[in-house]
Amino acid sequence: MKLSENHFQILDTLDRQEISTQRQLAEYTGISLGQVNYVLKSFLEKGLVKIGNFRKNPRKIGYVYLLTPKGIEAKSRLAVRFVMAKLKEYEEIREKLADRLSAIEDSGHTRIIFLGPEIVKEVVGSIIKERASRLVLVGQCNSWEDLSACDPTSFDIALVFDDNSEGIRKMRQRTGISASKLFLLW
Repeated sequence: MKLSENHFQILDTLDRQEISTQRQLAEYTGISLGQVNYVLKSFLEKGLVKIGNFRKNPRKIGYVYLLTPKGIEAKSRLAVRFVMAKLKEYEEIREKLADRLSAIEDSGHTRIIFLGPEIVKEVVGSIIKERASRLVLVGQCNSWEDLSACDPTSFDIALVFDDNSEGIRKMRQRTGISASKLFLLW
C-alpha cells in the first residue's frame, strides 16, 4: 500500500494526540471513520501502530493507539515527501503567476492594484521584485467595495484574485471601473 496524505494525517495525529477510539481519530483528521478503520488495520499489520493499555484500574479497560518506532520513521519519511511536493506545487504556482505578470507588463501596464487576500498579494509582490519587473503594486483591496473607493486614475489595472468571470462583470457594474482595467489573476 502506497502511503498517502491521509496516512500521514493519521500518523501525525497519533504522534501528537492521545487517541483512544477510531471515531476520535476520524474527528481530529477529518477522514471518514471507514477510511480510518481501514488505514489503522493496515498500520497494525505493518507494525506502524500498536494498541496500548493506558488505564491502570483493573475494572476499566482503556486502550490508546500508539506509534511504534517504525511508525515514527514512516511519518518522518512521509513528512519529507509531502513538504517537497508542496514546495514543488508552490514553485509551479509562482511560475504561472510570473507568466501572467509578464503578460501584463508586456501589454504596457505598470501600476497594479491587487484585489484579493494579503498573502497572495505578498507572493505577487515578491515575484515582481525578484524579476526586477517594471510593475508596481500601488495598493491592495480585500473586496470590490474597497476597490470602488479607490481613484481609478491611480492604477492601470486591478488584478483580481477571483474564481469566476461572473465576478468581474458584477464588479464592473458595482464599481464603475472599466472592464479594460479589470484583469483576472488566473
